Amino acid sequence: MPEASCHCGAIKITLAITPETLVQCTCSVCRRYGAQWAFLDTETTSVKAAPGSLVSYIWGDKQIAFQHCANCGCMTHYDSLSEEQPKRVAVNGRMLAAEVTQDLKLRTFDGAETWQFLD
Repeated sequence: MPEASCHCGAIKITLAITPETLVQCTCSVCRRYGAQWAFLDTETTSVKAAPGSLVSYIWGDKQIAFQHCANCGCMTHYDSLSEEQPKRVAVNGRMLAAEVTQDLKLRTFDGAETWQFLD
């Protein structure tokens, strides 16, 4: 099972499956984070964090909570705040080992303008 981790190891995310693609979004926040998102759900993803290590950033329509490490600052994932089930989680693929992601397709989502995939 692939495992994502922040730089200091305080946050570890276990994925039950290897994603087929990663998505880079062009919205104002994702563009700044430089994240490559693997979209999963909470049934196939387990987040373990040392006490006090998760810091949330919630903005805009308040539908997602970006999570980063209070110690090393890495953006590890975001959680859906929606009531829809199953709950969605997006793991930052940059927190996975390079050998896990090197052959994955990278797609670009235009979250800034059209809300469509560009490729």
